[in-house]
Order: sequence, then structure tokens, then C-alpha cells
Amino acid sequence: MTEAEKHVRRRARHRCEYCQLPQSASRLRHQIDHIIARQHGGGDALSNLALCCVHWK
Repeated sequence: MTEAEKHVRRRARHRCEYCQLPQSASRLRHQIDHIIARQHGGGDALSNLALCCVHWK
């Protein structure tokens, strides 16, 4: 796990940042999502990364 991923997970308190589903309520691991996709010019800045559950991926 990268430092950026650790930071995003802590910031989100291990909840999906879109629907607030806690990681503990999901069988599948939450993933790091680019809010603005790389293909649309989004970068890897922490402000462009969100923790998301599989429903939002």
C-alpha cells in the first residue's frame, strides 16, 4: 500500500467517500478512485483521489 493510499484511507475514515459505506460492511476492499480521471487530465494529487466502494467504481 502506497503512502498516498494510506493517507486517503485515513482521511476517509475507511468509508466510501461517495456513499459513506464503511469498509467493514463490504466483503470487497474499497479502492482508490481518481475523481477526475487521468484520461481527462486528472492527476494523482491527494485532492483528486477518493476512497470508493465497488458500487461507485
